[in-house]
Amino acid sequence: MQRYKYTSTLRNTLLVDIEAAKELMIEVGLEEGFTSTNTLIISQFIDQMLNRLEGITSIN
Repeated sequence: MQRYKYTSTLRNTLLVDIEAAKELMIEVGLEEGFTSTNTLIISQFIDQMLNRLEGITSIN
């Protein structure tokens, strides 16, 4: 039961962080361009979080 609670909390935290990073990526993209280094770094970070989310989701 404890593992489910941890996984659920981690999943919710990742979802919030992913959404915040997406908003930041759009904001930076509009200011600096969608192919700027900063936009791409944020995009890669989002990819990493999505991979982590998929990993914990596929366990259940």
